[in-house]
Amino acid sequence: MKKLSLLLVLVVCAAPVFAKDRAVKPETLVPANIPYDRPAQPELTAKLRAKVKTLGLNGVKSSSGTVSRALLLLPNDRSRPGVINFELEKGKLAGVYQCEALGRGVTSTSPSAGWPSGMIGGATVYYLPPDQTNGATVPGVYDLRNISPETYEIDLLGRGVPPEAAADTLGKNYDPAAKKKYFSAAFRDWFPAGTGVMAVDLMWAEGWQAGTQGEGVSYFERRPEPSGEASRVRQGKQLAHNPKYYFGPYGRAGFAVHTDRWEDPARLAEPSAAGRLEPADFRWRDTDGCVKLRPGCLKLFNAFVAEQERLGRRVQLEIRTTGLLD
Repeated sequence: MKKLSLLLVLVVCAAPVFAKDRAVKPETLVPANIPYDRPAQPELTAKLRAKVKTLGLNGVKSSSGTVSRALLLLPNDRSRPGVINFELEKGKLAGVYQCEALGRGVTSTSPSAGWPSGMIGGATVYYLPPDQTNGATVPGVYDLRNISPETYEIDLLGRGVPPEAAADTLGKNYDPAAKKKYFSAAFRDWFPAGTGVMAVDLMWAEGWQAGTQGEGVSYFERRPEPSGEASRVRQGKQLAHNPKYYFGPYGRAGFAVHTDRWEDPARLAEPSAAGRLEPADFRWRDTDGCVKLRPGCLKLFNAFVAEQERLGRRVQLEIRTTGLLD
């Protein structure tokens, strides 16, 4: 399975209080069912808007400034999808949104000691626990930042990624030699060409876990030994931008909200795609410890992150697990 390698910036501050009279209760947001054989954002959003007009999670005042949050609800049974909820405030796209999302982590069809199990389409699957590298997504609060080619130096990962892939994937104006504010090593499939979407950095907000499911989660460094010259250089870049890059929940680092190429006709035409289950069933898609969205949803989520940043707010994602989705 792929090994994630992304920038993690940790900012310690006091946790904001999300007023109970402002925020919608999570159980209100749980849909009756989550389609997995087609993009479900339009119908999930329509049903959500019939129930609520606002999430009450944008522009919340705290002792450390103004915060806006998206909310990801995941089932305890990670073989099933969850839903991400967020709200755009300005322009034609204004409104609340809900999309299907995955947070399962490394998955196997063979049993492994300590791995929980679930069912996908009649098949039993097993997935890595949250306290393991590339395991199920860890509940808690994360800071968000779009991995934009304008602000990030991006090393594209993946088998057979040629040098010219940066321009094809990130745009012809992307200059890898230009000095950027941030650094990320991300997989090419996270930036499907022609979709205009970006992966989103998920950075564990160490000082913001009070009152969330991230409270009490073990936080420490788990720095890997570089496997070669390329990984040594990459690790150096990560640490140059943030000496605490490899600190995280259970020692995990390198989280992102991202998509894939399983809806790209060019990808589906590749010989390696023949017979794969991912195009027809979203639940089979790889997440490797991150959060997986479809491209259309990620584009809206990018707009949410960018809008709230422009408004001068700290942008976060709170991830919770709930038995209501099992």
